Amino acid sequence: MLRYLSSDAATPEWLKSFSHRIPDWGFESQGWKFGLEVGQQMYTPEDLDAVELVKDDQPYAGWFYWAMSLQRRGPTNTRHLPVMETLRVDLGMVGPISQAEHTQKVWHGRDPRGWHNQLGNEPGLALRYDRTYLLRVPLFDHFVLDGLPTTEWALGNVDIHLGIKATLRCGYNVPNEFEVPALKTRKKFGAYMFASLAGRAVAHSIFLDGNTWKESHRVEREPLVGYAVAGASLVLGPVEIIGSNNYVSHEFRGQRLSDSYGSVTILYKF
Repeated sequence: MLRYLSSDAATPEWLKSFSHRIPDWGFESQGWKFGLEVGQQMYTPEDLDAVELVKDDQPYAGWFYWAMSLQRRGPTNTRHLPVMETLRVDLGMVGPISQAEHTQKVWHGRDPRGWHNQLGNEPGLALRYDRTYLLRVPLFDHFVLDGLPTTEWALGNVDIHLGIKATLRCGYNVPNEFEVPALKTRKKFGAYMFASLAGRAVAHSIFLDGNTWKESHRVEREPLVGYAVAGASLVLGPVEIIGSNNYVSHEFRGQRLSDSYGSVTILYKF
């Protein structure tokens, strides 16, 4: 996945004009960024050597998408807490056209034998929204403790869900991505740890429910899914390196093991 997020000054006027037409309930928009993203996701069952369809496990599926987002930031109208709101649209393709099979074979060094069972080609659309509040408590020197409550939702043939998340992070010179500075803030050295708990009520997932308009492999989706993340970040001026371990509870009935995986994100701030 590759993602670009503009500076406030680089946000085009037409996008700001569009933002002004969208109500900013409960806060005052004072900063705007636009984002572009391209990504690919792949889903496989546990047994990668099975040639026949594994009926009681995750369907094979690939998803290649482009995304555009609008980020708005500002204080709440009452307690003046910093708020960050993101509106995003994902457009892409599910199925063989996503080239997920090729990516897995080339980059992951595996040759699963069941990709011929994957979901069929289907255009995908997902509208996504999230809002996060920042509750910052100064500790000593440049150390702070942050609480970050988040609400989110998604709507489309790819994904329909409603979710909540709570994040705690603590450290030295923790970046404040909520600020709306008149001038660019000098990038400093910093480090922090973080942990998140989240839950989603899932009404639809094409990667579990199967293709929308044609018969395909599907499993019985769990309506409630939990997530936990723990990690640390090192801030080296304009570069931020984030490592985390992620846990996801059972997403479908009969799932034998919960998902657990590590991730590394590298950010470069212009």
